[in-house]
Amino acid sequence: MTIDERLATTEFPLPAIREVNMAKHATGISLGLGELKTFPVDNKIIEAMNASLLNGGTSYTQNAGLPELRRVVAAQQEKQDGYSYTEENVVVTVGVQNAVYTTVKTLSLLGAKRVLVPQVNFGIYKKIPAEFGLEVCTYPLTTDFGVDINGLSAMLKPDDIIIINSPGNPTGRVFSAEEQQQLADLLREKLTEGYVISDEIYGRLVYEGAPFRSFSNYFERTIVVDGISKSGAVAGLRVGWVIARTARLAKAITSNNATIISTPPTANQFAAIPVVEGETQSTIDNYNIILKRNRDLVTRVLDRLYIPYVLPTGSFYIFPDLKDFVGENTKEFCLSLAKKENGVVVIPGVAFGAPNHIRISLASAEIEEGMRRFEKAMCS
Repeated sequence: MTIDERLATTEFPLPAIREVNMAKHATGISLGLGELKTFPVDNKIIEAMNASLLNGGTSYTQNAGLPELRRVVAAQQEKQDGYSYTEENVVVTVGVQNAVYTTVKTLSLLGAKRVLVPQVNFGIYKKIPAEFGLEVCTYPLTTDFGVDINGLSAMLKPDDIIIINSPGNPTGRVFSAEEQQQLADLLREKLTEGYVISDEIYGRLVYEGAPFRSFSNYFERTIVVDGISKSGAVAGLRVGWVIARTARLAKAITSNNATIISTPPTANQFAAIPVVEGETQSTIDNYNIILKRNRDLVTRVLDRLYIPYVLPTGSFYIFPDLKDFVGENTKEFCLSLAKKENGVVVIPGVAFGAPNHIRISLASAEIEEGMRRFEKAMCS
């Protein structure tokens, strides 16, 4: 069969998240956002980006990214786990998705065989390693979306690659210090040749409970991926990074990523510096106040409807279980609700490996009206 014949006969379906978002009626409200789209961007980000355009922002950076940004990322990570980092430990990427992609690619080339992802997961965690021919397995979670330590222990091999995500998408779950220590104790015993990839993109968006701590604080063989898309409310700038304790691993990641992106966009990297240095923290604090208020608004509606959920304390999602209300798969319900006049967009859990759930984003200025419409739909 030729390329043209395969092209004519092969389907290229949209991810469920995009499919439902694109189905939104013109009068609909979106509670499916994966970004703080309606939240104000801190002026320091804009000022840093604009200033860079007159001072090197239109030129290439090094393949690993802007040295100034890599140095401040390294300094902030050192505050998290006490390890001495330099810019040589940091690789700037085009968002966290690129960070995960290039890290998995590198580990695959170095001989990784299997990637373990959480049972409830952001879809790229499974898709990316599959593209490199790696075996992909899901590890079990507890009923409140914590890691099932016994279940993970039973399947763990010394050279596995394990992806963790806290604060979590789609669950909003934040691992406690005790949970992270328990997981680290297991991994220190059994994961002697592999690595953890810790997706910490929502780390600054914890609005209840203890402050976030990087998993690298607990386990040495941790590769951190992070960025400014969420906490800076600038998802479109696509600035992320990888942090590896071994500079040689960071160098390998840089080499592999250079064939994908050459270099990250320079002005956007300058824009990230004030976020990393903490200059926008007061704005982030305000984001968290709003997210908690929105969380509480949503849970009041869910409580009235007797819809079960795990209370989120970070990121900007809640992941209720609609199995007893709309059946085992919520996708058709979500599509129907999105297409309605004066409808609302929520994301079906099938996008995250939990088809009886839905993801509701707390990142909307219209959340009160959106939840009113959701409640009306559930009661009709």
